[in-house]
Amino acid sequence: MKKTAILVLIALVVLSTGAFAAGGFAIGGEGAWYFAGTGGLPAGAMLMLKLPQFPLMLGIGVTFPLSVGLTADYWIAQGTIVSIFAWYVGVGGYASIDVSPVDVSVGGRIPIGLQIWPLGKTLEIFLEAAPAVGVSFIPTEFGWHIQGALGLRFWL
Repeated sequence: MKKTAILVLIALVVLSTGAFAAGGFAIGGEGAWYFAGTGGLPAGAMLMLKLPQFPLMLGIGVTFPLSVGLTADYWIAQGTIVSIFAWYVGVGGYASIDVSPVDVSVGGRIPIGLQIWPLGKTLEIFLEAAPAVGVSFIPTEFGWHIQGALGLRFWL
């Protein structure tokens, strides 16, 4: 099982290295949760960050008692549905560290998002679901789950 998780993570990294250089800077926040399955990111608020010429959307969240969650996603495809409504699909990874009870989890995810752009390409409101597979190390468990998020990002 550990070998399978490691192979999935390596495949996601390899896929991400050919990423196109998506321009722009974005910063925002989201309410994150997970449901259906076992393990994954801690539920709570996450800060989102996208740096110019760096193809990954990054997220970091902290909850109490102390849990830290990290995400890194590469958007493979994006498109417009109609007018101010759009979508995206990507591949990425996550990591989380929980202090109580002690646990470390890592895994891969496929973020699928719906976007609303009420102020042109400046303000994005999004809803995201990310099916994920990963491994928890204490105790060692391989599992799947669905991560979710609702948030907004400001693009400059």
